[in-house]
Amino acid sequence: MRLGHLGKIGIGWGIISVVGIGAFVALKQSVDKNRYENMKVRERMRQSNVGQYEVKEARRFDAKLQLMQEMEIEMMSDLYSRMTQACHKKCIPPKYADSELGKGESVCIDRCVAKYLEVHERIGKKLTAMSAQDEDLKKKMGV
Repeated sequence: MRLGHLGKIGIGWGIISVVGIGAFVALKQSVDKNRYENMKVRERMRQSNVGQYEVKEARRFDAKLQLMQEMEIEMMSDLYSRMTQACHKKCIPPKYADSELGKGESVCIDRCVAKYLEVHERIGKKLTAMSAQDEDLKKKMGV
């Protein structure tokens, strides 16, 4: 059986593809092995540089950080919920005429969400500034 010009090209591509995939897998395994070794070395270095006191402080910091992250998620979830309810109530009539939002409803929701987020950002900045002032005052008073 004789292969035509296209048949030879097809066999060539098949061979190149298999060899290329094999080379990629081998290279990826090598890179992964090197990364794993580097991670082990870094971990050993980190552990050798950390004292008992620092470990306790790091754990306390991690616990505080985790608590702050959980509070942030809870606050953002609450913000989203309140914003959704407020903008829905303001922009969408109680009786739905269509299955999709109208142009006026979409524009109203866009503006409502933008205003809600802008106010939230302003309040956050104001609270941050007030907190910084409180900290400065505490430092001056020596508390």
